[in-house]
Amino acid sequence: MLDIQEYIKFLKTNFPVKSADLSTFLSSIDFVPPSDYIDFMVLYNGAEGKVGKSSYLKIWAIEELIEYNRAYEVDLYAEGYFIFGTNLGGTAYAFNKKDSSIVQFEFIGMLMDDNPIYCGAGFVDFLSYLYNMD
Repeated sequence: MLDIQEYIKFLKTNFPVKSADLSTFLSSIDFVPPSDYIDFMVLYNGAEGKVGKSSYLKIWAIEELIEYNRAYEVDLYAEGYFIFGTNLGGTAYAFNKKDSSIVQFEFIGMLMDDNPIYCGAGFVDFLSYLYNMD
């Protein structure tokens, strides 16, 4: 596995998250995100761009997460998951609230007819998964 900097070198990152925004977010959710995701968000608070040769990633900023999950009605259509980003092509990237692993599924229909696709145990595993997609 490569260093995280190799995976994110083509991402346009945001400014560091404000500690108050991070605290508000963490106290508003009913699961614990992977620690490597929190570490990334502390430094960059979201990002957008290519990962590897063929993957595209938009990671939502901390202050957008609760609002976007409500707007997409994730609790209704993908119960037990929390979306944190997208490929901007119809695919959602989400945390499994039970074990904080990362999965992907389509925004349209979410998990009504399909099972999620496992993408990694943590955030760096997820970036590796995207980086190595053909």
